Amino acid sequence: MKKLKDSLRGIFKIYKRDIKNIITNYVAIIIIIGITVLPSLYAWFNIEASWDPYSNTKNLSVAVVNLDKGTEFRNVKINVGNEVISKLKSNQDIGWKFVNASEAENGVKKGKYYATITITKDFSKNLLSIVTEKSPKKSELIYTVNEKVNAIAPKITGKGASSLQEEVTKTFIKTASDTILSMSNQLGVTLENNKPQLKKLADSIIEIDNRMPEIAKHIDDAYSGSLVFKEYMEKVQGNTKNISDTLNKTINIAKTGDEALGKSINVMDNISPAIKSDLTLLKDTTNTAKTLLNSAYNFQNNSGGLRRILDNVSDIYSDGIKKINSQINLLNSLDKKLNSVDTTITKNGSKIIRKFISNLSAIKSEMSGQRRVINSIITTMDEGNEVLPESIRAAIQGADDIMDFTDEIINTFDTETEPAINDSLKDLQGISSNGIVMLENFQDNIPLIDSLLQLASDGVGMGSDRLKEIKEEFPGIQNDMHERAEKLRGLSDDEKINEIINILKRDAKAESEFLANPIEMKENKLFAIPNYGSAMAPFYTVLALWVGGLIALALLSVEVKSFEDGLEISPTQEFLGRYLTFVTIGIMQALVVTLGNLYLLKTYVIAPLPYVVFGVYTSIIFMMIIYTLVSVFGNVGKAIAMVVMVLQVAASGGTFPIQLTSPFFQSINPMLPFTYAIGGMRETVGGILKDLLIFNIYKLSVYFVISLVIGIFLKEKVNKIMKKFILQFKESGLAEH
Repeated sequence: MKKLKDSLRGIFKIYKRDIKNIITNYVAIIIIIGITVLPSLYAWFNIEASWDPYSNTKNLSVAVVNLDKGTEFRNVKINVGNEVISKLKSNQDIGWKFVNASEAENGVKKGKYYATITITKDFSKNLLSIVTEKSPKKSELIYTVNEKVNAIAPKITGKGASSLQEEVTKTFIKTASDTILSMSNQLGVTLENNKPQLKKLADSIIEIDNRMPEIAKHIDDAYSGSLVFKEYMEKVQGNTKNISDTLNKTINIAKTGDEALGKSINVMDNISPAIKSDLTLLKDTTNTAKTLLNSAYNFQNNSGGLRRILDNVSDIYSDGIKKINSQINLLNSLDKKLNSVDTTITKNGSKIIRKFISNLSAIKSEMSGQRRVINSIITTMDEGNEVLPESIRAAIQGADDIMDFTDEIINTFDTETEPAINDSLKDLQGISSNGIVMLENFQDNIPLIDSLLQLASDGVGMGSDRLKEIKEEFPGIQNDMHERAEKLRGLSDDEKINEIINILKRDAKAESEFLANPIEMKENKLFAIPNYGSAMAPFYTVLALWVGGLIALALLSVEVKSFEDGLEISPTQEFLGRYLTFVTIGIMQALVVTLGNLYLLKTYVIAPLPYVVFGVYTSIIFMMIIYTLVSVFGNVGKAIAMVVMVLQVAASGGTFPIQLTSPFFQSINPMLPFTYAIGGMRETVGGILKDLLIFNIYKLSVYFVISLVIGIFLKEKVNKIMKKFILQFKESGLAEH
């Protein structure tokens, strides 16, 4: 026990002498004050400089160049570049400078501007290409940054450029969605106003779907009838040769004009039914066209089926025109024969025939007009436009007009034309001298009759082919109609219609704002620190305490002089006694820097007392570490302390998260005192978690114990080893004395 007391007496005797020497020497006092305050200045200047740098980003000059030429959309001139410039002029986040291209390029190269943002000439055009072109092009903001000027500025200006891009994108989405939703709103109002008609239309389509089997049966019947009629026409064509042979025999045996003309009348009796039959066929084909048009009207929502039906109708009208031309040619030939005989009866017959020809020409003109109408509807479909129901109804009415006109001509043929022809021939019968000639002329017209029959046969065959195509395509049309009818069945329910209308009529402005910014970030700050300087204060404070220890050990000696009373001092007493002097200085350094942070800089600290106490504790630990290095290893120890400080600045995670550094620094991070000193400081600044604070205190205490053990047990041995090394170094004349 006496030995311990003697040891402690020696330790405190060294400490008391050091304190007395300091307070009795004004130079020493000045130096100690400097050593105490100087580390604080290091911390304070750095904290103040980084107090709130991001609030001054308006001083970062970024050049903005607007090359946008603008564009025109629906007769409205649009220049998004000008709108961007207008918004930037009211934006104070960054120091936007609006210049031309050459000034921007020159300025960013020479460091006048940290970066440039160029709005390209096609910016507006490409932005609207989503609605004007099949392959949209992305608009470009060209961001050019001079990374040589500063390391941090490019990150800030880059964030500004990204924010600008996001703002333009957000505005575009809001505008586009607002337009679309406004149109949707108008559609909803229109649907609401026309809800009864909408239900009626849906019911009509459903009714058509229900009657599809009946329509299919009518098509099958029409196709079967066309096959029978085609077979009949083939038989009629086969009889034309018999007619020709009969005429030859008649001419050969005709001895008198009465006999020849009588037989000619018989021949005309055969031709008249053929003409009438052809007219009836013309009416039937027109009726077929009307039937197809009715189908087209019912299926106007099926573009594929509608197109095929309209093509068939156009072809039917084309065939009808050809048939009429053949009839006109035949009757013109007959008229010519009658005109060759100058009698009152033949002249009257010729007049009636010409009237009949005129009526046929009128039908031909009407058919041509209707064919043009059909082709116009087809062109409308090809251009991708909607086919109006009125167009189909007009075409159906045209077919009705042709049929009515054809009925009139058939009646005229029965009451006027056919009797006139017969009367004319009977008149010719009186001219016996020309009987043979007339029979021969009639024989010459046999090819015309054959041609007419051929045309009729071709028309029937073509109509049969068209009906076959319709029959084959109808199942597909029927399926399409059924699908649409199934989708529309719900529209008969008022509740479902109202639901659709309510969806369409929603607030366009509110919806567009939601689409432009669908997710709102709700920030929840744990252990919030109001400014960057306060957040960085733990790092700079800890660094200042280490620097303070280095300064103290650099200016003050660790060697203890002998006492004049002859008291012998052991290496351990010397180590601990002088440490008390240094730790006193370290405590004063910690008090100055922490209290200065609180009351001079007014840094944010949630627990001021633990903050100051932990600062003092950290200084005690750091001073022990540095003092041990210098006391044991001399100047080499100072160098080691300096190297350790440099490593700690990089690897402690005081500025950037340690995860952002290289693997080497991450690996040494847990072994560094700074790691736990900064961690403890942050607890007192932002909010204390007891377990974390205790953990950091414990870790720092380990460094104290290790340093103390090294100082007590290795100082004497290492000093002996280092003494010779130091003497040789002093002989070089480069070491301090």
